[in-house]
Amino acid sequence: MRVILAALCALLLSLTPAASAEAEPDPGRAAADRLVAAMGGAEAWSRAHGLVIRARHWEAAFDAPYENLIQMSLDEPLMRFEGDSAAMRRRRAVADGKGWRVSELRELGPMTPEQVADDLNWWEAHAYRNIGRLARKDPSITPRLHTDGRLELYRPDGSRLMWYRLNAAGEPIAFGVGDGEQGSIFGPLIDRGGGIKHPAWATSSDGSFRAILVEATALPAPPAADWEKP
Repeated sequence: MRVILAALCALLLSLTPAASAEAEPDPGRAAADRLVAAMGGAEAWSRAHGLVIRARHWEAAFDAPYENLIQMSLDEPLMRFEGDSAAMRRRRAVADGKGWRVSELRELGPMTPEQVADDLNWWEAHAYRNIGRLARKDPSITPRLHTDGRLELYRPDGSRLMWYRLNAAGEPIAFGVGDGEQGSIFGPLIDRGGGIKHPAWATSSDGSFRAILVEATALPAPPAADWEKP
């Protein structure tokens, strides 16, 4: 009788949710790992703590393209933007929760709290920054697989931070932020050195914004930029 009871207990234990969870890998985490691997691997992304991106941008509001430079920390909300063309010279930066800006249209001055908040939200949901967080398995974001196949990232409060749409190789082909469903489209991945890969181009779903990558450099520390002045 004892042998039968012991066998029954073993069978019941094998059917508990804990055992089932161990037998079935989390689909969101598996998709996140595939994405990180496709973009260069966890080791390369875990070493990245700063990023410098140069790209050529086209926007519907401008009659000519401009060169865009982004320098940012991947660990803290520290960022600087520069936009240049024959008719444009724009600079702005955010550090320590405040920002400044200057352009051909306005003198150097502080950014409004709303403008700073927009840049902080942009930084939090940045598509490349969050690859690094997934590579390091940051506990403050939770990857989940949506029923339509998208990889979604969630904050601790349960709100959606952003999403990626992946192809069969795990490469990102589109992404969106917050509750937005339209998102933007990514081009094929290219390696600009250091083992980390980035999309060769990006475009909004309606084509009003387009960008071609010129340079993408991952750094072991935040860029040595001037965060205080142009």
